[in-house]
Amino acid sequence: MILAKVVGHVVATQKCDELRGSNLLMITALDDDQQPLKDKTYVAVDSVGAGINDIVLAEAYFALNKDRYKAMSVVAIVEKVFRDR
Repeated sequence: MILAKVVGHVVATQKCDELRGSNLLMITALDDDQQPLKDKTYVAVDSVGAGINDIVLAEAYFALNKDRYKAMSVVAIVEKVFRDR
């Protein structure tokens, strides 16, 4: 799982059957200080109703067709991150 920030929405006029009705979000992975990681932007299926600038927990999993696709899903909206320094 990764901690990420929602940076945009993806609009697709045609989707495979497994994604019909799903919202797609553009997310950027965050480092330990919650700063965006360069070149770590992904598209993820939103399963929790996240919005722009939300910090989310996302996971990669094989869901659509295990032989052909690897999908990423937003599974939680993060309220606060506690860290022991």
